[in-house]
Amino acid sequence: MKSETNTPDAASVAKDFEELTKQLAVLREDIAKLAQSVGSTATKQGHDMSADIAEGLEEAQKYVERKGRSAEAQFEASVTTHPFMAIGLAAVAGLLVGLASRR
Repeated sequence: MKSETNTPDAASVAKDFEELTKQLAVLREDIAKLAQSVGSTATKQGHDMSADIAEGLEEAQKYVERKGRSAEAQFEASVTTHPFMAIGLAAVAGLLVGLASRR
């Protein structure tokens, strides 16, 4: 009876080592591709986010401009409607500023 051993021979070990080396090289390439993909996705999302923020700021600026013009128009209409009240309020405001600046 021939005794069988479970130890691999040198050729089998070399073949397994070579196969493992190839698999590690493929794994390195896959990880590099994944890192590049994640980086480009993050960059794209950053650009998209900055574009969204810029668009939101533009909308906010337009809103503030509209509200400012509306408030100015309301103020002008109020002064036109009640000129003596406007003169009285301006006089009181000037008096208060004058008193405050003396101190």
